[in-house]
Amino acid sequence: MYFSAALDLITKGGVKAVIIIGSLRKQDLIVNISHHEIPIIFISNNPQLLVKPIKTSSLIQMKNSNSNHFDFSSLLTHFHFQQKVSVFYELNSTTDISAHRLLVDSFQSVNIEIDYLLALPPSSNIIQAEVLIEKELKGLMNSQRNRVFIVTQLSLELVHLLLTKARKMNMVGNGYTWIISHEVFDLISSLDSSSSSFSLLNKMEGVIGLQTYVNDTKKSFKSFETKFKKFYKLEYPQEEEPTKASIFAIQAYDAAQAITRAMENLRSSDHELMEKILKSNFKGVSGIMVRFSKNNTNNNGMLISSQSLPNFKIIKVVNQTYKEVAFWTPKLGFVEKFVEVSKNYMRSLSEMRAPESEQSRNRQRKLKFVVPGQGACQEFVNVSYYPNGTIQNITGFSVDVFRAVMNNINYDTSSYWMHPFHHRSYDSMIDAVSQKKYDGAIGDITILARRFNSVDFTVAYLKTDIVMIVTEKQETLKKVWAFMGAFQRPVWIILPTMHIFICFLVWLIEYPNNLDLRSFGNMLWFSVTVIFHVHREQVRNGLARLVLGSWLFALLVATNSFSASLISLTAYSWSQPSVVNVEMLKQMPYAKVGCNAESFIYDYLTTTLEFDKSRVKTMNSIDDYAEALKNRSINAAFFISPHANIFLAKNRKGYTKAVSSFKLGGMGFAFPKGSELATKVSSSIAELTLANNISTMEKNLLDSFTCSSCERDSGPGLGPEPFLALFAICGSIAFFALIKIVPLSSSLPVELKIRSEVSKKI
Repeated sequence: MYFSAALDLITKGGVKAVIIIGSLRKQDLIVNISHHEIPIIFISNNPQLLVKPIKTSSLIQMKNSNSNHFDFSSLLTHFHFQQKVSVFYELNSTTDISAHRLLVDSFQSVNIEIDYLLALPPSSNIIQAEVLIEKELKGLMNSQRNRVFIVTQLSLELVHLLLTKARKMNMVGNGYTWIISHEVFDLISSLDSSSSSFSLLNKMEGVIGLQTYVNDTKKSFKSFETKFKKFYKLEYPQEEEPTKASIFAIQAYDAAQAITRAMENLRSSDHELMEKILKSNFKGVSGIMVRFSKNNTNNNGMLISSQSLPNFKIIKVVNQTYKEVAFWTPKLGFVEKFVEVSKNYMRSLSEMRAPESEQSRNRQRKLKFVVPGQGACQEFVNVSYYPNGTIQNITGFSVDVFRAVMNNINYDTSSYWMHPFHHRSYDSMIDAVSQKKYDGAIGDITILARRFNSVDFTVAYLKTDIVMIVTEKQETLKKVWAFMGAFQRPVWIILPTMHIFICFLVWLIEYPNNLDLRSFGNMLWFSVTVIFHVHREQVRNGLARLVLGSWLFALLVATNSFSASLISLTAYSWSQPSVVNVEMLKQMPYAKVGCNAESFIYDYLTTTLEFDKSRVKTMNSIDDYAEALKNRSINAAFFISPHANIFLAKNRKGYTKAVSSFKLGGMGFAFPKGSELATKVSSSIAELTLANNISTMEKNLLDSFTCSSCERDSGPGLGPEPFLALFAICGSIAFFALIKIVPLSSSLPVELKIRSEVSKKI
């Protein structure tokens, strides 16, 4: 309908130029308008397909005339995707099949094979397309030939249908990679926050897309964006204001600028307008140079390709949002951050692009990783065997982390296998990796400076220190007098002094008129009973009541504070390390220390900390340390901190960390020198660390241990130790009173007999 409306407007006159945006299906409109000999600027973000030849001098194709296929090939090599890929595209009357030959050639130039090239019927025949998509996806899923799919030259309807079907078959994510070309992804992103866009984004989780990059920080762009939003609101007042202008709106603005500049000082000839447009020479808001040349074959105007190559953002869809992964520029290739470069600063694409990718070659075979056959801590790496000696399973925290990291970069467990290294030394295992006998080493491998000479390490997935574990020493005396710690010494002095003073003052006020409080003994007893609010003596004087009332409130606050403080003190462990630090340990003449038999810690103890070798006892397993510490065959054990955490989680009572600790480089995975996979794994570790996944895995590991010895010796309640001093004080007073009344006990029967006779006489 809009075709006829456009033609009607042109026929009535007044139209000086026409801008047509988007689909190649608008070719019929271009043909009809070209008969009117007015300039036509056709905008498309599709560098692969060109409008079928229309021999007219009034058409300017404002798009790249070159086939920019290395966007895909360089992306695949840069991000180390496997060599075989499948390509989906739409077959219609305007499709240029030769473009796909160029696509095949560009992939072959970097040793990437297009395993499957599927032409879908046009979206006008959606039922046929749906049947074909479902059939072909099932075939791809069953064959497992490859897991990388490229989507190019598809309409939104077909993209939505394709991803919906793929998602239902669990082929989006789950080890499958979907890459969408920029002409399709630009169209998707142009939908902005509409319901159609949200519906499509739900199907695109994990999908990678190329998006045309526009520098939105430039003054010219900000000026355009302000005008765009203003006019959009005036034109569509009922619609929500877009968050940003689409690439098509930006390119249309560049085209309109070319026409506006050409119309300055123009007379009346449409032919002259066309010539002036072709002489355009300015940098558009989109970032490309708007310069045209004549195509001798069809007489069309074309963008000068060498000056109109766009920049791209590599986008990954995460939680229905677009996450920028990298940028691609014609001058620099792939970069992490987009930067403008001067004409004097050029860097060839060959420097930035991956060479024939080691990772692409690796995808054609199973990667072989080595793990410690008998590690220092089985909770990190544990190799279990069947009775016949074959490997049953390889498990552990380090293995779980590695699998999560590899899965994050689209390597599932079927793409690699693990082999136990039967020599005990970790250094020997590192040497085997450096000799490229293995593709990498997995495990609780500490990153050390000397090991960098032979292998490349990933970033650390766990921080590490060397820590000293010792037995706990109970502070029995402090625990007995724990209640005294509820208040500081000044409080213990102030409280009794104030209490005696207040009670003396009350006695002084009450003395003239209160017979109950006249004796000094009664006053002392009153001072005791008033603390617990059980005094029977009445306070009659108003002034005395005022003094006593305020003090009772102060006592209430003090007693409650005492209770709270005492509760916290009784929960305190009242223990300290039996050996505080390394210096104290070295001063002990016969003290011995323990460490893993083949660990680098042995060299650290004897070389850096200067322990005599006779004082260092090697241990075979982490489970041997507890008994050795308990029977005093060693006075301290040295671990790397993750192993120490495991030891303390398994033995929560009686052992603690000493003060001394020594920083290390962390735990990482080792790869041969120059391995490209090391960089990818490092990036994946950083991503999982930022997402808190690895720390959660570590917490789950430590929480998994239960320890029967961890319970208190006397059950979950409080023991008698915090109250022993109080019991002793009260017992002493009672015993003193008992001694005082013993001399009186012998005269008690005589006294009772006299009282009995007196009562009879009465």
